[in-house]
Amino acid sequence: MSTGTPSHRRVRLGIALRDAREAAGMTQTEAARAVGRSQAWITKIETARIVRVRMSDLDNLLGAYRILDAKAEELRRFARSPFDQRGVWVDTSHAPAWWSEYQEVERQARVIKAVHLEAHDGLIQSEAYMRRQFELDGAVDVEKQVRARLGRQEALFGQGLPPDCTFLLSEACLRRHMGDPAMMATQIEYLQELSNEPYITILVLPFDARFPASTFGFTLMQFNSDMMGDFVSVEYAVGSATIDDEEALRVFQRRWELIRSAALGEYDSRRFLRRVLREHQGK
Repeated sequence: MSTGTPSHRRVRLGIALRDAREAAGMTQTEAARAVGRSQAWITKIETARIVRVRMSDLDNLLGAYRILDAKAEELRRFARSPFDQRGVWVDTSHAPAWWSEYQEVERQARVIKAVHLEAHDGLIQSEAYMRRQFELDGAVDVEKQVRARLGRQEALFGQGLPPDCTFLLSEACLRRHMGDPAMMATQIEYLQELSNEPYITILVLPFDARFPASTFGFTLMQFNSDMMGDFVSVEYAVGSATIDDEEALRVFQRRWELIRSAALGEYDSRRFLRRVLREHQGK
């Protein structure tokens, strides 16, 4: 039995195995019988309570759940990593970002702090904005992508106690209308509506803010839980980086505080949104 906090990799392993078991239509008892383990063992591996996972046991589960190829290898990597190992984990693939498969991790967060320099965070995108973004990006199935993103928003904000979320948006996010000013007007109206929620704060980082130019945004996830450690997520075109190394976390936290101090306050951010909205509306 463990005495520390499991890494996010181990938590994701447990969630993936639970979801695969349920997709296979198996109860914990049936899964335990299929792999020669106890129901209590299935519970422990699904809740990240097993320090050392034997590859033979994991392979038996993967076989029972029919998890193959790249997905199976990903879960093996998660299982091989030490129970509480921290680090910088880079997933280089064309697969969706980690949250698309592990939304439960995101829902468990108590605080989310996001910095965006070019595009609005998926959690605060209106349907019109996300559809335009997917269309211009050449998505194969735009409607499927839209449904998935709307489902993510509902999963996070529709729960009884949503996390305390702060989104820092560069002025570029508000100006870049992707060739459709009317759509961007709708998006900014959506931001205004969201900012009325007690758990959502939207702040603007104007072009003239005293802050060094940066090339990347990031999201800090804080959990206040013995079941999940804090981490940073950085997304890019063909994968993402998940960072839970303590020293790296301090670097990102300091960077967050620096950007936060350079951004407008809530009142001035609302005024800024109203002004940009009028511009997109041609008023």
